[in-house]
Amino acid sequence: MSVLGLGGSGHDWAACATDGERLVAVDEERLMRSKYGLGADLLAGVSRRACLEQMDTTAADVEHVVACELVPRPFYHSFRRRVRVINHHLAHAYSAFGASGMTRAAVLVCDNSGSLTTGDKTGAGAREAETISSYVADEDGIRLVDRVSGTHLVDAGSESAYYQPGETDNSLGHFYRTASIAIGLAYTGPKTRFPVSEDGKTMGLAPYGDERFVDELSELVTLLPEGRVSISASKTTHVLSRLAEGADFDTKAAIARAAQEVLEHALVHCAQALHERTGLTDLCLAGGVALNSVANGRILKETPFERIFVVPAAGDNGISLGCAYYGLHELEGVPMDRLPALRDAYLGPEYPRARAQRAVADSGLPARTPEDLPGTVAGLLADGKIVGWWDGRSEFGPRALGHRSIFAAPFPASVRDHLNDHVKFREWFRPYAPVIRAERSAEFFDLGQPSPYMLIVTKVTRPDAIPSATHVDGTARHQTLEEHQNPSVHRLLGEFERLTGCPVILNTSFNVAGQPIVETPEEAVEAFASMNLDHLVVGDQLVSKG
Repeated sequence: MSVLGLGGSGHDWAACATDGERLVAVDEERLMRSKYGLGADLLAGVSRRACLEQMDTTAADVEHVVACELVPRPFYHSFRRRVRVINHHLAHAYSAFGASGMTRAAVLVCDNSGSLTTGDKTGAGAREAETISSYVADEDGIRLVDRVSGTHLVDAGSESAYYQPGETDNSLGHFYRTASIAIGLAYTGPKTRFPVSEDGKTMGLAPYGDERFVDELSELVTLLPEGRVSISASKTTHVLSRLAEGADFDTKAAIARAAQEVLEHALVHCAQALHERTGLTDLCLAGGVALNSVANGRILKETPFERIFVVPAAGDNGISLGCAYYGLHELEGVPMDRLPALRDAYLGPEYPRARAQRAVADSGLPARTPEDLPGTVAGLLADGKIVGWWDGRSEFGPRALGHRSIFAAPFPASVRDHLNDHVKFREWFRPYAPVIRAERSAEFFDLGQPSPYMLIVTKVTRPDAIPSATHVDGTARHQTLEEHQNPSVHRLLGEFERLTGCPVILNTSFNVAGQPIVETPEEAVEAFASMNLDHLVVGDQLVSKG
């Protein structure tokens, strides 16, 4: 069998292909090298082509093609006579539960807006869109428990115009997005028609703020029985625009703090109600709001759910994964418990070893192949060096998890400032993430479950030991690593501890601000040559600056 899933909305297009055992998935932005895939030629669909090539199949031979209702038609134009188009939130739910490996779970999907519940994509008529959906998932499939929707205002004179974000009532995603844009944390590159909120920056800024706006922003979000919410999009836009007008750093931080607290409180409310209605103790999360790892941590701590799983591509790129799972189950008849769950997030295309070697050789940079690569790199990190690391298939989702990473020691605290100011060239207030062997996690982090995809924030119990990887509020969005997921980095962690006594390494994405994470070995070498990195690993080779 072969199934092609296509995801995205007005941005973050991605493709996923599967034969029922293997999964290949990659974002359009990684291959066409434009943030969020903006400016992509969706008819050409480089991510679509790359996934089919990896599965050694052709477009004509694909048995099932699935997209969601927010995927623009050009992305599946060549399959238009045989594509199955499904509900947006249902695709999110499939991505989370299918990837989780759980046998029965509640599923909570929350984003800016999803499929229309009333009205049409075109014209000036009234329309409503889903904003929060809850499900029960088990061996029989995925069933809707409840749905929140809201009036969706968008200037949709044509279907292509519909894919702009618009304004949606009763949307926690719109509430938080509006806060990010109001305080200037949005991407507005040359190919951007509408600002893309960078909500992760708002989450990172929040701990620097005071509580002066918490009460005022709380009044914008009314919590209703059964996990519902009531929010006026227009009032939210008006209030946040007024608060942010002429704001200095402290004021912007206070807005971020208030937006974050209100969001967390609302999501705990939604999750608590879902538990009460289902009685389940496992929870899967998806939708763009599920990338708010601080809120995820609060859900785990403050609700009866004992385990939570957040799909690594929780945003609209992950729709492609959900559509692939839907195709396997609904169209091919694969039982839910036979779907290929994720063992890791390394779903990108494979690159031959010879290509990686050639990329290094063509660069002219000095390189060697150490007999003990993890041990050698551990020594460099212990000496304060910053090392880029490219290996194997890329991660699917926004987090670098050890295949497209930059590694550094988690101490001293000045490492964070050096990375922000001289390596990544990004905002000084943004934190960095630690990675640790899964079996050692409890010694440094108060979590109580694995966190393989860096999507749950928790308290650091030994912040003095890892100051550059601990945020200002004493928390971290850490990654737990098992040996089978990444043997080389697992060994690197052990060697680093042997040299320093610390089992934690700082891990950040291999890119500079405003650029996608590197994908190919050639891009890794090119980025290394232009960045303030000391060394680069490409497969089994160690590259230096000369």
